[in-house]
Amino acid sequence: MVGKIIYWVSTAMFLAIYLVSTFAYITDTAGAQAGYVAIGYPAYLVPLMMIVKPLGVLAVLVRKHVWLAQLAYAGFFYHLLIAASAHISAGIPGVEIAVALFVLMLLSYFTQNVARAEKAAYVPDWFNRFA
Repeated sequence: MVGKIIYWVSTAMFLAIYLVSTFAYITDTAGAQAGYVAIGYPAYLVPLMMIVKPLGVLAVLVRKHVWLAQLAYAGFFYHLLIAASAHISAGIPGVEIAVALFVLMLLSYFTQNVARAEKAAYVPDWFNRFA
C-alpha cells in the first residue's frame, strides 16, 4: 500500500509540473525561448518540447505499452540531468527544481511495478525488499 501511494503521489507531482511547464511554453513562447537561450540552448527547442513533454506525460499515465512508458522515463531522466547541468553551468537559478523533479521521477520509476498491473521488465525490485 505504501508503495502505491509513493508511486501515485510522486508520479502525479512530477507529471503535473511537466504539464504546467508545457502550458507556460504555450502561453509565453517568447519568454520560454529567452530562457532557453539564457542557459545556452537554441530557441527552436521550445516548440519541440511543447510536443514531447505532454506526449511523455501521456505515455507514463496511459501506459498502453510498457516499453513506451519506459522510453518516456528515459526522456525525463535525460531532460532533468541536462536541465540541472545547464542551470549550474549558466549560473541561473532553477537547478533546485530540476533536482526535486529528478527525485520525484526516480521515486515514480522505482515504485511503478508495485502500483501497476503490467510490470516493467528492467525495473529493480528494490522497494519490495524494504516494505
